[in-house]
Amino acid sequence: MTRSPFAVRTLAVVAGLALAAGACSSDNNKLKADQAASSTAPSGPAAGKALKTVSPGKLTACTDVPYAPFEFEQNGEFDGIDVELVRAVAGRLALAPAFVDVDFDGIFSALNAGKCDIVASSVTITAERQKTLDFSVGYFQINQSLLVRKGDETRYNDLPALAGKTIGVQSGTTGADYAKANAKGASVKEFTGADDLFTALKAGQVDAALQDLPVNAYRAKTAGDSVVAKVFTEGAKEEYGFAMRKGQADLKAAIDDALSRVKSDDTYPTILRRFLGDTAGQI
Repeated sequence: MTRSPFAVRTLAVVAGLALAAGACSSDNNKLKADQAASSTAPSGPAAGKALKTVSPGKLTACTDVPYAPFEFEQNGEFDGIDVELVRAVAGRLALAPAFVDVDFDGIFSALNAGKCDIVASSVTITAERQKTLDFSVGYFQINQSLLVRKGDETRYNDLPALAGKTIGVQSGTTGADYAKANAKGASVKEFTGADDLFTALKAGQVDAALQDLPVNAYRAKTAGDSVVAKVFTEGAKEEYGFAMRKGQADLKAAIDDALSRVKSDDTYPTILRRFLGDTAGQI
């Protein structure tokens, strides 16, 4: 994967946040039992100390760098919204944050192989992924979008206009799934990393890039050679969450509690404003 540092600049992207609680049980006895268990479960630093993480004393996150503004490399260090959220969550649990750079198409295999405790890499919570993974509460909402070269925004402003053309996507993402399901008559070309995808668009190897709006918008703002031509709003927004191996109830409870604590003070909006500007909104 090509690595390149990104200047941290602001852009006008309205971000969404939904840190929702889990669904309530219809069985009153089970509900009371769940409430009793949650009230006695350790939280904060006590929860962190009780966790059996892949590296003792650390919360290790697999992440696919670069995918700005969520994860990228800046002055030799990892940075971005996801990176800062992991650091904040780890801090609430008295754990040291650690990061492993993994291509997205292999990131869940790395998680299941025990290379990290969580995946923090702009991962959309989907019913299909929930069959094999557990997720934290959601922390960011997005739509899919279409990025094109400057000058092409009136020609390629929707999927039907790209019939007979080539759309670039990142392997293993919901953007790739969306393109394959909806881009009738267009060829879909997959790339391992976001930088490879952007390079292909700039070089004319693909006619558009379909992926998450904040990522496409950040690229358009910072590189200046492309434009977001379409935002797909007809369906429900996607929601990012931290992915975990199945059956780690203590880890999930600790992560969810820490995320709630991050949201309860100014930490989360401060992170958003740093990378998205003052227009970053919260639900």
